[in-house]
Amino acid sequence: MVKVKDLPENTLNRLVIYLKVLDNLEKKRIDSISSDELARRCGVNSAQLRKDLSFVGNLGTKGVGYSVKTLKYHLKKFLGRDHEWNLVLGGLSPLGEYLLSNKNLQRDGFYFMAAFDIREENIGKIINGVSVYNLEQLSYVTKAINVDMAVITCEETPEIYYEAFAKHNIKAILNLSPLPFFPESKEIQVENFSFIFALTKLSYFLKNLKQS
Repeated sequence: MVKVKDLPENTLNRLVIYLKVLDNLEKKRIDSISSDELARRCGVNSAQLRKDLSFVGNLGTKGVGYSVKTLKYHLKKFLGRDHEWNLVLGGLSPLGEYLLSNKNLQRDGFYFMAAFDIREENIGKIINGVSVYNLEQLSYVTKAINVDMAVITCEETPEIYYEAFAKHNIKAILNLSPLPFFPESKEIQVENFSFIFALTKLSYFLKNLKQS
């Protein structure tokens, strides 16, 4: 079994892309695909594809390629997507409300069990069956249910939620706030993602494209 520290982050990112592409292929009822074609659809060369998939196992057949269904199954298992995960939300922003109402997350095995806020007007709300609690009740909720991951969508004071989640031993945090967090503990994994980060990278690309 591959340990987290043995798997390069860039490889992990590509494996996630492969899974997404395979999911789309399965929806189109494509049963098998060559390594060259799969690599093309994933934006890599076939040598890179085979090297990345070697972390998952020996799954291809020479001269035939890959079974879409089989490769997807093994990738999901390797990436932990064959499990159901319990999530909590930090900060009831418009993005947070959208995520609580998103049925696609449940289809993919991610279930919001509770949401937290510090504003009185939001506490007690129920969105898509998910109750909004005062952040001070986090200890009570984490004792009542098993929490696997937290998602921070607060825009004004995200550090309050980050500190609370880390204090309560939530080891996987998706941070969608404008402020990035970098945990000191190696036992906590934070994924920082912001639309403004991505848009800034694109603005840099366009700026240099116009100057070239």
